[in-house]
Amino acid sequence: MPLANTMTRLLLPLVALVLGFAAARLSATAPGMAVTFHNASTTPIESIQLDFGSADTQSSILALRLAPDASRTLLLNHTPGLGFNVQVRYGDGRRQSFCALRGDKRQRVTLDLAP
Repeated sequence: MPLANTMTRLLLPLVALVLGFAAARLSATAPGMAVTFHNASTTPIESIQLDFGSADTQSSILALRLAPDASRTLLLNHTPGLGFNVQVRYGDGRRQSFCALRGDKRQRVTLDLAP
């Protein structure tokens, strides 16, 4: 019985530590942002490419085919306010490039796209 008590005394703090860590991770606000792209035109979008980074990382996301009046939400592991580059290619051959959301600290944003 003394061995069982010793194991219990060692195991309970470990379990409490693991549960506390898991609860802290689940309740923490995730860094990053959710950007919804809405095709506000009558022309299909062939692709949307996002390029973003910081001093430590560089990332790209490519979303394909977005019908007129359709929306798609992309999750970026990027700090709000830093901005990111967007290149949009429309089905009729037109292209659009811009820097989006520089200085905007919101974590959830909708961008309307039209050539």
